[in-house]
Amino acid sequence: MDRIKKIFKSIGIIFLLLLFSSIFFAFFNINPDSISDKKYVLYFTCSNFILLGIFVWIYRKTLINDAKSFFGNFNKNIDISLKYWAIGFAIMYVSNLFITFVLNKTIAGNEEAVRNYIDILPLFMIFDTVIYAPIAEELAFRKSIKDAISNKWLYVIISGALFGMLHIINYIEGISDLIYLIPYGALGISFALLYYKTDNIFSTITMHAMHNFMAIVIYLMGAII
Repeated sequence: MDRIKKIFKSIGIIFLLLLFSSIFFAFFNINPDSISDKKYVLYFTCSNFILLGIFVWIYRKTLINDAKSFFGNFNKNIDISLKYWAIGFAIMYVSNLFITFVLNKTIAGNEEAVRNYIDILPLFMIFDTVIYAPIAEELAFRKSIKDAISNKWLYVIISGALFGMLHIINYIEGISDLIYLIPYGALGISFALLYYKTDNIFSTITMHAMHNFMAIVIYLMGAII
């Protein structure tokens, strides 16, 4: 019975992550298609801020305990975390090169959208990508799924696949766009393996935040140069 409760909780958490912004816009009677991109980012960030508060409250005990454990032995934990992230990043980087230069496809729609919104309101997007996304997505796709699934590889595959699908689902225009599942899924799988190894959510939150922050910095440096 406890396992069933955890499964339903995990499903609820994931659906909340996927649908909360739509609920937010509907509640305030806002049509995303009829407002400017600037207003959309503002409203979307407000929605994310509220959802982040909900997730932090739900998992407050885990966050407090894991923070104490992770930062209490920071050097060892960050060393392990960096190794797992590096493997996922390497696979993501190579697969993106293949997609770009062999398949002649552009960057993923999710990446393009994030870059466009960074140009409009960079500070808000830094919150969304460096604070909100790492915490909310890791709690949803790592913590909640691991609580619900005891089998290591089933958990890793589902966690990585759902994480990858989250980042491409809104930008699929044809069957060929599913190729973007590889780079995002690879990073999701590496994070899932890391969380299974450490059983500390801050190991993946930290790497996720670092990864997104690096991506923003690299993009902004390229825009300046």
